[in-house]
Amino acid sequence: MGRPERAALWLLALLSGVALAAVSPPRADEHLEPVKAAVRLKNFSEALRTLRPLAEGGDAEAQYILGTFYLNGLTGPPDAPQARAWLEKAANAGHARAAFSLANLLASTDPPDPAAAERWLNRARELGFRAPAAAASAGGRSAAPASLLPAAQITDPAARREAFWLAAASDDVPTVKLLAAHPELVNDRDDFGRGALARAAETGAQGAVGVLLQHGAAVDTPDSAGVTPLMLAAASGDAASVTALLKAGARVDAADQRGNTALMYAARAGKMPVVQRLLEAGASPLLRDVQDWSALDFAETSGATEVAARLRERGATALHRSPIIETAPTTVQHATSARDLYAGWPDAAVAAGRDAPTLLRAVLSHGADLTVATPDGTPVLGWAALNSSPATVALLLDAGAPAGRADRRGSSPLLLAVDNGRDDIVGALLAHGVSADGGHDDAEAPLLAAAKMGRATAVRALLAAHAHVEVRDRLGTSALMVLAHSGDLDSVRALLEAGAAVDGVDKAGRTALWYAARAGRAEVTQRLLASGADPQHADGAGVTPLIAATLGGSVAVTEALLTKGAQVDAHTAGGDTALLLAANLGALPLIERLLAHQADKDAQNAFGDTALIIASRNGNLALVRRLLAAGASTLLRNKDRFTAADVAAARSFGELASLLKGA
Repeated sequence: MGRPERAALWLLALLSGVALAAVSPPRADEHLEPVKAAVRLKNFSEALRTLRPLAEGGDAEAQYILGTFYLNGLTGPPDAPQARAWLEKAANAGHARAAFSLANLLASTDPPDPAAAERWLNRARELGFRAPAAAASAGGRSAAPASLLPAAQITDPAARREAFWLAAASDDVPTVKLLAAHPELVNDRDDFGRGALARAAETGAQGAVGVLLQHGAAVDTPDSAGVTPLMLAAASGDAASVTALLKAGARVDAADQRGNTALMYAARAGKMPVVQRLLEAGASPLLRDVQDWSALDFAETSGATEVAARLRERGATALHRSPIIETAPTTVQHATSARDLYAGWPDAAVAAGRDAPTLLRAVLSHGADLTVATPDGTPVLGWAALNSSPATVALLLDAGAPAGRADRRGSSPLLLAVDNGRDDIVGALLAHGVSADGGHDDAEAPLLAAAKMGRATAVRALLAAHAHVEVRDRLGTSALMVLAHSGDLDSVRALLEAGAAVDGVDKAGRTALWYAARAGRAEVTQRLLASGADPQHADGAGVTPLIAATLGGSVAVTEALLTKGAQVDAHTAGGDTALLLAANLGALPLIERLLAHQADKDAQNAFGDTALIIASRNGNLALVRRLLAAGASTLLRNKDRFTAADVAAARSFGELASLLKGA
């Protein structure tokens, strides 16, 4: 398992409350949940975007985690100077683990700094940190930071399960062995029915497959679509995993809900070694799925000529299509053989899924029950919303189909139409009086779902049908915030005209203006300001829209906010002003605008750093010269009693140090 995967496992443990000796587990702060979710998906860029404003706003836990991002090189090459800077900030704020990590970092630099390492190690101890016995002391070269938080120390059950699944998918055999000691994990499955064995099979993680089978993983457990680990392994092309699963008793001809077997999966993927192994194990090339396709059909369609030739040798034949029926059907005819595409389906559902009004009317004329559902739990109207036409939807509504009934995932027909981009169906449903707010069981309001998925036409249709504009998700996010962030000016305008609260806040205290500013959406920012948005409103970390715009690097948004009276020297909970943060980013155009609006060039944050000290620490000669030209003081010291010249000298920036000493 490579650096990103190991770091992801370590960060998952960190974010989920790992117990270290003599240190209470960190509180699972809600504001870090988006970071945790992004790390689980290994979307480190998104995690970094979420972390940075929190860290720059003075959140010590976020500063610590951000330091580990740079230390592990999760979004690029490892960056020890950046890691050190953020770990120092967190450690100075009393973060025990940051102090300990900083000690390890200083002990392992080239050359090492044993005195500083010892100082931070002592500070970590003062803060209550007791390192695990296996961790290296600050006096010697440390192992990778991940060694401080091994998987064995994950105490949260959900985090342990996520770590187990991540290890299985990435073939991290040691971690799989370690966590498989918890028997409940081995066959635990997610909401879609997939567990560790399925994940390992899907990625061809043959080592993990073997360990999981040894620990009693159920070899034939299907997911919610009937897909087994053998099918996933066959699709991945990993012959070793396929062999291991077959030896463990996997049924070679098991079929998913659509009748597809492992041989069909392998044929579609063109995996000749796997096809050969399955045939040797007795897989039948004669089987057909619900579409009447055999493995040979899949091989021919995917251009796998070698696989197709082998299957023909074993007697497989390709699909023989039935002749096209020119007349409109008026009855649902079920096959007399065992292989019926619509076996178990009510006639109303079959007719609803086809754009065949004559058939649907005939079924309705016989008193079809419109409260029934497909075998997977999708109501008749929902099935039509996904697969048919507005005319079919209108027929069903006129016949009394319940409009608010949700499927098994909690989606009403309207929400299904929104999620799947069926603007025509959204219009048909709304035209027949279906509530624009969806059903009471909806997992999310249709308006919010449309906003998040960028469905501008659906947003406007829902607003025209008087959808409630202040619906929120679990984080308190509104449609206006989502669209402000995405930059959809027309939809933002429509929401405001419909009465959306321009200064509504989410659970983090952020407004639509904050999101527009952070994303650099100049036109949306101007529209919100024109509608009375408060340019001074800060979020829970003290980050104002101006500071958010600075973090986003947008000169245009920064200028728009300053022109509307945003306080240029407003500061975060950690004392950082826009100028200080712009200095850390090295954003000279932003600094020019801030200085033009009389920003305090000598403002100091909670660590005592000035913009000049920050620029010196980063070795930014051009920025140092600009700040000196603006009259920045070279005499101010931070809480470590360092001037800008001291910081430059400590970083071996000789030219900078000389310039500052001579200023």
